[in-house]
Amino acid sequence: MKVNLKMFILLMFALLLLFGCSKSVKSVETEIYIGKALHIGIIGEVPRIREDKVRFTNIDFNDLQDVDNLSTFDAIFITKENLKEADKPKYTSFYNNSHIPFLFIGTGSYVPFAYEDINFDDSLDSGLSYAVLYDKDSEHYWEYGLYNDELNEKNIQSTYSEIFRTVEEISKN
Repeated sequence: MKVNLKMFILLMFALLLLFGCSKSVKSVETEIYIGKALHIGIIGEVPRIREDKVRFTNIDFNDLQDVDNLSTFDAIFITKENLKEADKPKYTSFYNNSHIPFLFIGTGSYVPFAYEDINFDDSLDSGLSYAVLYDKDSEHYWEYGLYNDELNEKNIQSTYSEIFRTVEEISKN
């Protein structure tokens, strides 16, 4: 009986150590994007990514008016720091008349950018998305979150890999 009690206590102690002290996983590393070479226009700071086949070119909001210039890009990314400017009604027609997708980084909704009468500050933001990709041609949008909602470099890079796969798929259609 004493042996069984000692074994039981030892087993409980081992389980406590195993599960009680384990770390929760804060990041995940997914496969990098290996599809076709992509050329992305970006308004804001270029993100750190793992892919060699993706090239970023810094642009500004004035460049959105040059339709010929935009056609050289597979997508346009707009960073969080530029969302207030991106929300201005004068840009809505660019997003809605472009044949390439727009990625809005740092928001949970494409709606304030696609509709003039909806303000970014007043729109519902789920808070669970890291970015939203909006493609007017296909009339679709995609929301991208971070693994376990953890904002860290591995999770951000994994999310960008997924975004690049979507951009490639859109460009095929």
